[in-house]
Amino acid sequence: MTQLPRPSQLHSPYGTFDLSRYPFRVGETLLAWCGADTLALEEVHRRAIAGARILVVNDAHGALCVALQPQALWTDSMLAVQALRQNERANNRPQTPVIWSTDAPTVAVDLVVLRVPKQRVYLEYQLSELARLLPTGAIVLTAGMDKHLSPHTAAMLERYIGPTERLPGKRKARLFIAVRDRRQVVERDVSATYYCAPLGANLDNLPNVFSQDKLDAGTRFLLEHLHLAEPVETAMDLACGNGVIGLVAVKQGLAENLVFCDESALAIASARHNATTIFPQQSHSFQFHHGDGLAHYAGAAAQLILCNPPFHQEHIVNEFAGRRLLQQCSEYLAPQDHLLLVANRHLDYLPLLRCRFSDVKKCASNAKFTILSARKG
Repeated sequence: MTQLPRPSQLHSPYGTFDLSRYPFRVGETLLAWCGADTLALEEVHRRAIAGARILVVNDAHGALCVALQPQALWTDSMLAVQALRQNERANNRPQTPVIWSTDAPTVAVDLVVLRVPKQRVYLEYQLSELARLLPTGAIVLTAGMDKHLSPHTAAMLERYIGPTERLPGKRKARLFIAVRDRRQVVERDVSATYYCAPLGANLDNLPNVFSQDKLDAGTRFLLEHLHLAEPVETAMDLACGNGVIGLVAVKQGLAENLVFCDESALAIASARHNATTIFPQQSHSFQFHHGDGLAHYAGAAAQLILCNPPFHQEHIVNEFAGRRLLQQCSEYLAPQDHLLLVANRHLDYLPLLRCRFSDVKKCASNAKFTILSARKG
């Protein structure tokens, strides 16, 4: 029997709502909201801005959107949108329009409710775009948990938006109120470029992309072991980030076609740019899937999946995200198809793989990482 998420009740000035985290995890102990969400909802209600047109930014599981019913949600995350849709259905709320992070919002708004993202440069990108959008007098209410806030948060709001008030902290969270004034929009180049030796080319990366400014050590270790994979018609770079694993696979002749998958819109945009820039003559053989892993993937069938699974969701260390991707791989791959991945040594994926694949091997390891190979019987 399929287990359904068990919601918890969020009591807010806008009503009581049954909310669940997404993706569902058996025995989940974390709530679908935090102290920063509740402080933000209370402050918006306290200000009682009649008829305010609201834009919500970075709502992780839908708590803000379900309560406020804003003009739109501006987000990078497909998982966040899936969480929102789940909680809208559970509470009989209409669907909130979504603006992906690759697009600048154009909706008319008086109030922005923004949850501070993990990456500072991504916050700067968002503030710069909001400064272009907002009329003088519009409010940016920024919320974050104390342990995730930079000491420079208020200064960034002052720089990009206008005069900023730092409210007293409560529930291990804090709010900042910035009012848009007439100052000029601060131009900020938020992209990053680094030379990737295994690829022999520069990689351009948008904000909020994993390891934006350098090749991470785990991916480098996997690239050193791509020879363990046999050439196939179609390969997939799952949780692709900027696309580096898939692009090196193309350079090494491992696949005629390559599918890049990620839940981040900015990651997919980065992978698309890099693939079509580095291999312009092969751009017809690339596909790009912005989605919840393989949950709703209906593109070309891949015989090889290459993966450096994530083990964070938002600010939280969460190996469940990686395990869920590997479960999806086991359900997707056909007999004799191949999964090749790198994992931190402390993440013991071997028992899961051995339950779901018939031929599982630990191919290589160093002080921090392990290369695992799995095939369906």
